Amino acid sequence: MNPLNFREIAHGSAEYRLECELRDEVLRKPLGIKLSDEDLGAEAGQRHFGWFEGEILLACVIAAPLTDGVVKLRQMAVSPLAQGRGLGRLLLENLEAELIRHGCRQVTLHARVSALGFYARLGFVADGEEFLEVGLSHRRMHKSLQVFE
Repeated sequence: MNPLNFREIAHGSAEYRLECELRDEVLRKPLGIKLSDEDLGAEAGQRHFGWFEGEILLACVIAAPLTDGVVKLRQMAVSPLAQGRGLGRLLLENLEAELIRHGCRQVTLHARVSALGFYARLGFVADGEEFLEVGLSHRRMHKSLQVFE
């Protein structure tokens, strides 16, 4: 059995292509939409992370810088074959540790209403009203990251 590991994905790499395929399969195809070249072009300045089993990408997320010390998490996806194994939680826990090492103090995201409980269990707090994004109800959520001196 291959070991599980968390690592950063370089934009434009072969692993990035796997990430795009996973995001397309999990997040876009069920809505009848595809990732566009415009979507992907804007991602060059964002950090991409994945949870791998050997060379197989099981989960991914993007951290987009907003302001000094604040990032927005985007496009989190877990492979249907790996759902229910706690990989989403592990992905975010490892990502938070990485972001703290790089001076991040807060993360924000737009959560699908169906995922609010998942993010709340990980310490995210919902704010504002529901809104539509890609045709689905979402809520803004945020979390302050604990920085230990």
